[in-house]
Amino acid sequence: MTTLAADREIKSLMSLHPKGFDLSLDRISRLLERLGNPQDQLPPV
Repeated sequence: MTTLAADREIKSLMSLHPKGFDLSLDRISRLLERLGNPQDQLPPV
């Protein structure tokens, strides 16, 4: 896929959600904190 084609696809996807996409991890980070950060109990891979 060329850069121009990718740009068109991104623009098309963004038009479907006029507010834009919230790509930050703030919401999931707050949720994990409220749950006691269970991810910290997982062993490293």
